Amino acid sequence: MSLMLEGKPLGPDEKTLLIAEVSANHDGDLDRALHLVDIAADAGWDCLKLQTYNADSLTMRSDHPSMDVQKSWGRPTLYDLYEWAHMPMEFHRPLFDKARERGLLPFTSIYDPRDLDFIEDLGCAVYKIASFEMTFDDLLRAVGTTGKPVILSTGMATMDEIEHALEVLDKAGSGPVVLLHCCSSYPAPFEQINLRAMALIGERFGRMVGFSDHTIGSRGPLAAAAIGAVAVEKHFTDDPTRDGPDHKFSATPDVMREIAQGVEEIHTLRGSPEKHTTENEVGSKAWGRRSAFALHDLPAGHVVAEEDFRFIRPSAGIPPTDKAALVGARLSTAVRQGHPIRYEDLDR
Repeated sequence: MSLMLEGKPLGPDEKTLLIAEVSANHDGDLDRALHLVDIAADAGWDCLKLQTYNADSLTMRSDHPSMDVQKSWGRPTLYDLYEWAHMPMEFHRPLFDKARERGLLPFTSIYDPRDLDFIEDLGCAVYKIASFEMTFDDLLRAVGTTGKPVILSTGMATMDEIEHALEVLDKAGSGPVVLLHCCSSYPAPFEQINLRAMALIGERFGRMVGFSDHTIGSRGPLAAAAIGAVAVEKHFTDDPTRDGPDHKFSATPDVMREIAQGVEEIHTLRGSPEKHTTENEVGSKAWGRRSAFALHDLPAGHVVAEEDFRFIRPSAGIPPTDKAALVGARLSTAVRQGHPIRYEDLDR
């Protein structure tokens, strides 16, 4: 179970795929957005992810009180927030091009089926469905018809909602679907992250599972990688103090580098699902394991009794696990006191 996305491997035996989320941190400035591409590439990340929407594709102008948002988001209504945060459509092509020049896989979150042709023209290799859109069946069907892989975030979701979304995507002919465990809180507190849900999701649906992170710092992504996340997605910025809805919970370049280095080391530490004596352990096994050593001189022809030996370090003789082969055996050769009793010393 693995994928290759424009040369980027994604799978349980691969290094965790790192997805740098630009989100609204472009601040409506193409030069700043292009600078973010360099930050992601220089930090050692694998992918650059955009968000393709505008205020009208997500909501509408309305004076209904349900449209009001918390003051911490910086704008009074959903429409105002998305009008402020959206990325201009003309930014997409230069950002896709710059990402590929820097060795990153560019892709985007799609929010409206009407944007599908535009994104297809960019040569988008994989589609992201945000947690907030996973119940928008029309969008899922449209994306599914491309036959391309889908990365589906599952913030706020129940298991039944995940199952329904997968059914819609599968029936539409979607490519492989990777599920991202997520807590849709900004920022998300550690006590609500529940990374162990990744295993539950993977077992229930038989899909690869990663983590979409909204915590502060590097611990969440690194913990997710350590327990097998195939991908980690995280918002990033060059300045978390700047005005904007997403900067305050986004990773700085230093945190990005820390995550990338940590993920490399974790991949090495995780190794493979095998258990054997490693090359570096051979020496330790030789001097650190116990074996039979003679407590006094034992002549050839002697029948070995328990009082004739002790199991001590190093592992130069018969091991404790085969004591039965030793007790009652006749020696074919003499063994001096303090020397190991070996299999070749026995008359077998």
